[in-house]
Amino acid sequence: MFGHGELSNLIEVAGVYRIENGWRVVIRADWTDVTEQQPHGIDYALILQNEHGERIFGFDNSHSFDGACEQDPWDHEHKIGRVGQRFRYDFVSASQLITHFFEQFEAYCAVQGVSSAFTVEDDHD
Repeated sequence: MFGHGELSNLIEVAGVYRIENGWRVVIRADWTDVTEQQPHGIDYALILQNEHGERIFGFDNSHSFDGACEQDPWDHEHKIGRVGQRFRYDFVSASQLITHFFEQFEAYCAVQGVSSAFTVEDDHD
């Protein structure tokens, strides 16, 4: 269903990126077995965290990291201000996921008056 080359892009950008005000962009992506819950064969999370490491918003398909129930959608979004709630996310491609995340990131930073410039803190290698 999804090409390995396209999904590899997500794995290649995995890492932790620090923002000057202490926030962090955390991107985690690893290959996984293809299952009904993860039909694209990749386990991912793209998260914006505040200076205390708490999630501001994000996208993921990792139930073990956020305590979701088995019947909850595996591809889902955590929206700003909606702590503990998950909203279905229709995964189309890794590039679209990255675009959606960074569009929200840029918009949120602009509203908060925070520079969206970041530096690499740690990469996945």
